[in-house]
Amino acid sequence: MPLIKIPKHYLVYQDEDSITVDVPESMLLNWKKDYKKISQAQGILKHKKEELLAHLNILRQEWDE
Repeated sequence: MPLIKIPKHYLVYQDEDSITVDVPESMLLNWKKDYKKISQAQGILKHKKEELLAHLNILRQEWDE
C-alpha cells in the first residue's frame, strides 16, 4: 500500500481510527496517475523476478571470486 503525504491544511477531522481530509480533485488525479505507474512497474518486475534473481546470483558469484 503506498504512503501518501498530505499537507495539514487539508485536514478536516481526526480521531483515533481515521483522518478525514478535503483535497482538490487535481491532487486525486495525480495520485491515481502515479499509482497506475507504480502498479505497472510492480507488474513488470513481478514477471521478471526470476530473471533478476538469476542475474543477482551471477553478480554475487563474480563478487566472491
